Amino acid sequence: MSPPTPETKNDTDHGHELPSSITSASGPGDDKDLTYATPLRLTMIMCTLSLSTLIAALDLGIVATAIPKITSDFHALDHIGWYSGACFLLVGTTSAPWGKMYKYFSATYIYMTALGLYLVGSVVAAAAPSSIALIIGRALQGWGCAGTLGGSVLIINFTAEPKLRPMLIGLWMGVFMIATTIGPLIGGVFTSEVTWRWCFWVNLPVGGTAMVLQFLFLRMPEHIKPTPATWTEILLHLDLPGWTLLFTSVICFLLAMEWGGLAKGWSDGAVIATLTLWVVLSIAFVVVEWFQDNYAMMPLRMLKPRTSWSHLLYAWITNLGNFQILFYLPIYFQSVHGSSAIMSGVYSLPFMAFYAFGAIISGILVGKSRLLQPIELVSGLITVLGATLIYCIDIGTPKAWWIGAQVTFGLGIGLGNQVPVTALQGFATPETVAATMGVAFMCQAMSGAYFVAAGNSIFNNYMLKTLSVTAPQLNSSEISYIGVTELKNAFHGEDLALIRQAYMVGIKDVFAFALAGACLTVVLTLVVPLKKLPDHEAKKAEDKEAADKAS
Repeated sequence: MSPPTPETKNDTDHGHELPSSITSASGPGDDKDLTYATPLRLTMIMCTLSLSTLIAALDLGIVATAIPKITSDFHALDHIGWYSGACFLLVGTTSAPWGKMYKYFSATYIYMTALGLYLVGSVVAAAAPSSIALIIGRALQGWGCAGTLGGSVLIINFTAEPKLRPMLIGLWMGVFMIATTIGPLIGGVFTSEVTWRWCFWVNLPVGGTAMVLQFLFLRMPEHIKPTPATWTEILLHLDLPGWTLLFTSVICFLLAMEWGGLAKGWSDGAVIATLTLWVVLSIAFVVVEWFQDNYAMMPLRMLKPRTSWSHLLYAWITNLGNFQILFYLPIYFQSVHGSSAIMSGVYSLPFMAFYAFGAIISGILVGKSRLLQPIELVSGLITVLGATLIYCIDIGTPKAWWIGAQVTFGLGIGLGNQVPVTALQGFATPETVAATMGVAFMCQAMSGAYFVAAGNSIFNNYMLKTLSVTAPQLNSSEISYIGVTELKNAFHGEDLALIRQAYMVGIKDVFAFALAGACLTVVLTLVVPLKKLPDHEAKKAEDKEAADKAS
């Protein structure tokens, strides 16, 4: 999941307005008469935003590396999908409500509240005595993370002059990419040398420093004021009916993926009921959003243009392969290879590093050419090649193969992952850009919740099914209870070899799922309109020239 980078200029939309009203004596939008943060204050604001973003971005890679050890400590292999899915679920479902809160309340206090909530979640996760407690902590982290990531971009737009915003947002994205890249390595160090709990404890000193800097320096310019509204109006804009339906529908899907074929058979009444409820509640959510109209958390009118829905769908499916590889490569290294968590983090670096490199190259190419669909197509083709190479990985695959596979896959994903966000932002009008970015962020996070849970179900079902055939003498429940990293301590000889083969079958099926997603992105690029991004600078120059001639 990558954060959207909306640019804002008096952006308002009835559903997802810019979180504060901008007024001045000379009228809205007259930047010449607006006062922004001084260079020193702006520097300190960027420091605190960077620290908040650092811990949020680190979290994804750190937890991916630590999950195998967590499953062993809590004896909960079937909870893999929840450790990440709970975070994605709350990021996706609370992004829009956070945006409304920024609109009606002080941006400074809302941002600090979001960061505080993230730190509370970190404490709960770090001190978790059980798997369920850890999942609750991850959910709280996701809730806070949604407020800090979205709020960071808005605060840059509020406090920086327009000419500085692209550069500062670029720096902020750089922090996100670097943190995502080094996350697996840091997670491996903590998990192997100390304890996986430090993957969460480390957020406290960094987040605490950010809180102090926010208290001292985070002030909004005078022209940034909360929009006056009654409590009734605020509650209407939060769209609680829509949020409740979306949240409960995803919970039903996650439960079905956890139970199906494991705790309960796929034909079990509880599994059928949760899947049925998921479909019914999802349809109800769409209906409610249609009737909510201006109060909806996801204004459906935004999805009408082909440019919008095709790029959103591309972004959604791109994450299918992305999250499977991110979470199951460490499981491959630690279960099949028997690697330590730290070496698992090292072995996963090629994927993350070339993901970041691909995103940088993509940004340069889009900025220079303003082309979108061709870059998405090239990205999809490279990703298919990388996913094919990863699917071919087996127990005895040489190091050179899985390094090359990661490099190819990471480069492909990185090239295309940011393009939909750039496209949605570029084609949106000033009145709809904030709403568009809110929906884009929500879709990216929700895809994580869905696809990680689906991948976990595929892995567990096929791994245990293989064990029941190749090693019927082994207790599959015991293997699930033990977890990933303790396999080599609990089993030996032929039994361990059979278990690793079963793990490999489950992992390869997840890799096949990722390959299917990569192939689907190539097909989707044929639906994406072949349009260039609007050249706003050229349009401004033309307007200025026309105004000069008229005068």
